[in-house]
Amino acid sequence: MKRICHLFPLFFFLAAAFSLSGCSHSPDAGVLLREAKSNADSLQNCESGFHRELVFTADGAQHTFSSSNGITYMAKPFGLKSVQKLQTDGTPDTNETYTVTEGGKLFFYCKPNGVWQKTDAGNLDTSPSAQVDLLRVLNEAESQNYVRETTISSRKVHKIEMKLSSEVLRSAVEQIASTTGMSSHSGTVVQTLLDSAPDLYGYCYIDKDTGQLVRMDADFTSAVNQIFQKIDGSQVSVHVTKCTVSGTIGKIGSAPPVRLPESAKNASSVAAYG
Repeated sequence: MKRICHLFPLFFFLAAAFSLSGCSHSPDAGVLLREAKSNADSLQNCESGFHRELVFTADGAQHTFSSSNGITYMAKPFGLKSVQKLQTDGTPDTNETYTVTEGGKLFFYCKPNGVWQKTDAGNLDTSPSAQVDLLRVLNEAESQNYVRETTISSRKVHKIEMKLSSEVLRSAVEQIASTTGMSSHSGTVVQTLLDSAPDLYGYCYIDKDTGQLVRMDADFTSAVNQIFQKIDGSQVSVHVTKCTVSGTIGKIGSAPPVRLPESAKNASSVAAYG
């Protein structure tokens, strides 16, 4: 009887520990991501930034490309301001464009050669998932896993690992193929390279309190480098030292309105290409 009495507290402790461990499971990453996408689809306005960086060496010559796109998005009436900053091997370029609603129709404003032009935007998909770069990347998520709770700028967020479609590499692969001349010899080389991509992973961060997407980032350096090592018979040697993407979204519900600058209001109308 004494032996049983001594063992009872131990059994009770183990049972309690097992019960508590069973209650401390991680949140469902799939549910969190679906909720974040649903919230994004219904947002009325926001600001978002997206950045890509690519560094590689081809036959001993280093090439550096970076691009950023800062947007202000409005759902109703639809408006989109986009400021794109590009840098190609040290040469900078900046473009500012607007897509706005006028008389129930959509028009696209751009400023090639320093002169504003206006084009009918046609049946443009105006949804956030189509217009916000960060959300387009999320659409390429094939599966997800919960990582942990963490903090970004004092906000508690869920960190989620995403397995991504090779489509997220298209821009980088096209840039390398074009710079090295690979694409000039074959119209299918880019898709062939994408089809050979290994598994790709990135991370997104979702606000714990609001369920809103906050940030995403991914480092594809190893994957892109691996792709270009698989080319049989290639006359060009490619080594990728950096390939990253990152994006943020904020001012949800409090972004400033999208307004055309005064200098664009007298833009000349041009026919849309295609």
